[in-house]
Amino acid sequence: MPYRRGIRLSAAFVLALTLAACADDGPTRDEVVAKIKSDPRTADTPATVVNCLADWYMESASTAAREAFVEGSEPPANESADVDAAVLECLKAAT
Repeated sequence: MPYRRGIRLSAAFVLALTLAACADDGPTRDEVVAKIKSDPRTADTPATVVNCLADWYMESASTAAREAFVEGSEPPANESADVDAAVLECLKAAT
């Protein structure tokens, strides 16, 4: 029956969209937090700053910037100033 075939195709399409939406979107918040805490320069950073930075990376940074941070490399050139500004704002908020 054509009706059932249409339902199956629709279900397959929805499943494919769901899987695509769940595809790797870069590092997770936990990975960002772990990177902040594992770096000797930021290991003693107060939790409020760690959470602020992690929130910024998850909400405002691109996937490429998040990946660069977790890998320990430089962020994309067009986002370098944004990263610096976010770090400064998080530090200001913690004081």
